[in-house]
Amino acid sequence: MLDTIKRFFGDKKSGEVAKKRMQIVLLHDRLSISPEMLESIKNDILQVLSRYMEIDDRTIKVSIEKGENYAALVSNVQVKRVYRHVQQPSTESS
Repeated sequence: MLDTIKRFFGDKKSGEVAKKRMQIVLLHDRLSISPEMLESIKNDILQVLSRYMEIDDRTIKVSIEKGENYAALVSNVQVKRVYRHVQQPSTESS
C-alpha cells in the first residue's frame, strides 16, 4: 500500500534511480576515486568537523555529484551541537 502511495505522489521510478546510480559510478571512475579514497575523505572530514562541533558520525554521507560543467564533493553530516571553543586534537608523546 505504501509503495502504491509513493508511486502515485511522484517517487522516482526505478529506471531514474538506476540511471542516477550509474552516473555516480561513472563519475567516480572518471575521477579515479576509489571507494577506499572516498572512505578516507569521509574520515578526514569527520576528524576536522569534530574539532568544531559534536556530530553523529553514523550519519555522514560523502558523494560526488556532477553538474553540467563541474564535479562536486558533497558531504552531509548531522550536527548535534557546536562547541564554544575549538577542541584541540590530542597529541601523543613518544
